[in-house]
Amino acid sequence: MTRRILITGASGFTGRYMRKYLRSLGQKLNIIGMDIIKPEDDLFDEFITADIACAKAVEDVVERTRPDYIIHLAGTFGSNNNEEMYRVNTFSMVNLLEAVIRYIPESVIVATGSAAEYGRITEEQLPVKEDCPCNPVMLYGFSKLLATQIALYYHRISNINITIVRPFQLIGKGVSSRLAPGAFANQLKQAISSNKKVIEVGNLESSRDFLDVHDAAEAIWALCENPAGGEIFNLCSQNPVKISDMLAAMIKASDTDVEIKVDPKRLRGKSDVSVVYGSFEKLNKHCGWKPKISLQDSVRDMFDGD
Repeated sequence: MTRRILITGASGFTGRYMRKYLRSLGQKLNIIGMDIIKPEDDLFDEFITADIACAKAVEDVVERTRPDYIIHLAGTFGSNNNEEMYRVNTFSMVNLLEAVIRYIPESVIVATGSAAEYGRITEEQLPVKEDCPCNPVMLYGFSKLLATQIALYYHRISNINITIVRPFQLIGKGVSSRLAPGAFANQLKQAISSNKKVIEVGNLESSRDFLDVHDAAEAIWALCENPAGGEIFNLCSQNPVKISDMLAAMIKASDTDVEIKVDPKRLRGKSDVSVVYGSFEKLNKHCGWKPKISLQDSVRDMFDGD
């Protein structure tokens, strides 16, 4: 029997790798993409251009496609518009789950939250586990936390089979330049193609938990096949890496010499969290998942073919 899968945010960074991973499985899967922008490739059985923040559009997509699984990746973190952040990250969860209740209450949903929901972490709380109190320090993290609470509410009240994953910092070719690895990669590629041998950086002393996006896609599908409604799982490497070490690895992989210059505009000040890394123990116990791809391989992949 062919299983139907709806991916929201299908044209985004994680969405692109998600559909490639699903295609690689060789299973009978009907993959339906939904996003406001159509992707350049043609890996979907069907693609629907629709706004996840529009309740009527979401209802129409769910009613027509009736998926067995929904992988909810749609969201925004680069908007300076507070209303837009809530509209896309928070209220979209209401739109989606209301449509699920009406048309496909037996479907399995895996939705992406964010490690930003945890916010400021003390040393005693490391590595961060899913029961760690959430104290987001940025609006993005707060908007995702609200969406998580909405999902858990719908699970309690309507028994919707929804699982939340909280990715830490995902990396891979094509990662957003709004994140440090993407910004570094773009500047290094420009340095290779021009005479500009300076890259501008923010705080290099903080440490983050980087996870290859291929590993993340595998984990998300593992949770689709082994659902845990009402549960939250970290997606992480369990390994803190200093931003300076990440940059050094990227410079080595790009095989170019550059001068590093701190740009005060890139410093977050009090909203920056010095060290964050998570525990994937809960996910490992649930379905046996653990990361497979090393940071070095992830970094090399970001420059392959460029």
